[in-house]
Amino acid sequence: MTVILLDPLRPITIPMEALGVIGDGVQVTDEVPDGVRQFLTVVPKSDVLVTTDREHPAVRARVAGGDRVISAPKLLGDNLVEAAEVMDRLWSYGGWEVTQTHRSLAHYLVEETYEVLDAIESSETGELREELGDLLLQVLFHARIASASGNFDVDDVAATLVAKLVHRSPHLSEDVVGPVDIAEQERAWELRKAAEKARESCLDGIALSQPAASLAAKVMAKAAKAGLPTELIPAELEAAFHAQADAETTLRAVTDEFIARIRAAEKAARAEGTQVLQPGDWSAHLPA
Repeated sequence: MTVILLDPLRPITIPMEALGVIGDGVQVTDEVPDGVRQFLTVVPKSDVLVTTDREHPAVRARVAGGDRVISAPKLLGDNLVEAAEVMDRLWSYGGWEVTQTHRSLAHYLVEETYEVLDAIESSETGELREELGDLLLQVLFHARIASASGNFDVDDVAATLVAKLVHRSPHLSEDVVGPVDIAEQERAWELRKAAEKARESCLDGIALSQPAASLAAKVMAKAAKAGLPTELIPAELEAAFHAQADAETTLRAVTDEFIARIRAAEKAARAEGTQVLQPGDWSAHLPA
């Protein structure tokens, strides 16, 4: 008595271990696709049950009765495939998702990136896992929008990444034994990146949408790396950068203090039995 549990993502792939037990005919559960059934001899009764649903009543009954289970091996990335399919299903409903554009989603991408950074600082692995998932959603969403426009899809995004990694990491295609030399790895990466981009300026590739302070820091660092003497950096740029950094420090300190006051007011209100502060309650718990 055997249950053959196929992978719902790749139902036509039958585990090698199962080949010796399907020749005399099998039963199948209802959700098994026709594309799978055509390769099987389906009979009303059989000691072998083929399914893609491990929670099917017939499957659970057989497993409880001691049937052997042959499962298709789970591959790294299977859940990524499922995530892409869920995104596609959401899109198919024609709801809020299809009204979005790359530009309308941009602020979500920034927010999710900062939330990933917060999770890294918290050292909470569960929180980081969740926030990385939210960031992945943005990648899937943007790829789906592009696909609907006929530009590219999520597979094109992944293929582009793979091609870049392989080209810039020569040890991936070589018989390398043991750990690679990090300095050589970085050198090969930069050389191949430069050959790919064929950039005309040492400043090409800098993200111009980033905040002014980080943009200025990046420009100065890139210029210094290219050999620009520090004395040629405009004094007004350095002065403005330091002023912006000081303003950022001051603004963060004031904001952090305000956050602490709000949290304290909410905590005090909960202690009094108020779960949600109404507009009139704030004055009592958070004086100016």
